[in-house]
Amino acid sequence: MQKAKNIEILENTSLDIPNLIDDLRFKYQYSLRYQSNHAAFSKKNDNGNYIMCCCPNHTETRPSFGISKTPPYHTHCFCCGYLGTIDCVIETAFVLEQGNGLKALLSNYYFENNRKPLDISKLLATRKKCIKANTLSEETLKKLDAEKFKNQGIYNVAMSYLINQRGINMKTLDTYEIKIDVRNKCIVFPQRTRKGDLRFLQKRKIGSNYKGSKFINEGLPNKKDILFGLHLINQLRTSANRIKRVRIVESPIDVMSNYQVGIPAVAINGKLLFKNQIRELHLAGIEIVDLFFDNDKAGKDATQKATKQLIQEGFTVNHTLYPPQFTEDSKIDSNDLLKMGLLDKLNTNSISLLSSKF
Repeated sequence: MQKAKNIEILENTSLDIPNLIDDLRFKYQYSLRYQSNHAAFSKKNDNGNYIMCCCPNHTETRPSFGISKTPPYHTHCFCCGYLGTIDCVIETAFVLEQGNGLKALLSNYYFENNRKPLDISKLLATRKKCIKANTLSEETLKKLDAEKFKNQGIYNVAMSYLINQRGINMKTLDTYEIKIDVRNKCIVFPQRTRKGDLRFLQKRKIGSNYKGSKFINEGLPNKKDILFGLHLINQLRTSANRIKRVRIVESPIDVMSNYQVGIPAVAINGKLLFKNQIRELHLAGIEIVDLFFDNDKAGKDATQKATKQLIQEGFTVNHTLYPPQFTEDSKIDSNDLLKMGLLDKLNTNSISLLSSKF
């Protein structure tokens, strides 16, 4: 009786199955059953009526487990013969009690062992307020275009720095919506979520004669799920031009430098790669990562840590190599190589968990 009721609910529920599989894959890697079946929900591909992935009920290397794209979202493993709706799959994969699979599914796919029940009514009532509090208005960015005329001298100095000293052209600056805050004498790098919401404005002070930190932020500088430039790549996720491979760098200037030579890149805005940033890479459809942090000791250490994290999360990881003439601590980065004409001529090393020291 309960099963029939669950199917009735699912028949009236709209789910984005490709996105759901990405979410299940991400959460499964932290579940109880991951150690016994590492491949579950991986190797996703579209097979017409079904989205295929590796089965959560047995180990396999080729995806034989299909999830229907249409309600009530039946599943079928063409290898082991498993049949059931998606809520039953969630219960099995995450060791949940009967009935909790549907609850988890309807609670924005969020579930964990012994999870506390969510107050859905309260969440819906406060959702608009929360979204507003965690994003900036687009007007915050647009008003900078009008204000640039209030101090044309500061604006020209900043643009000269970007174009003449950094070698970034106007097309690139427009693509990444780079602005100049003439009042605070800053270059502005808009930091957006994967879906394009404006989270905060990262501002870099112009020149070297200033007091305090080189960077200031406007808005909520919570960057643990932000990768500069990922929102542009995410827009292509469901298109024929989907990008599966990106170069991960440290700064927005590095991203724009790589973009200018035709290499898709995202920046972690520092040297620490956070778990939520890895999740955003998964959801944007990224499968292959080329790590390219600064050529100093801190960059080398960051590369080691990120390599281990990404391999454990199922990514194919490569190290982009600096030209041999540049030794460690030479303080060369993507932008320097752009100006030298070398950025699109670099080699990579393929890294695996078994062959690396990480």
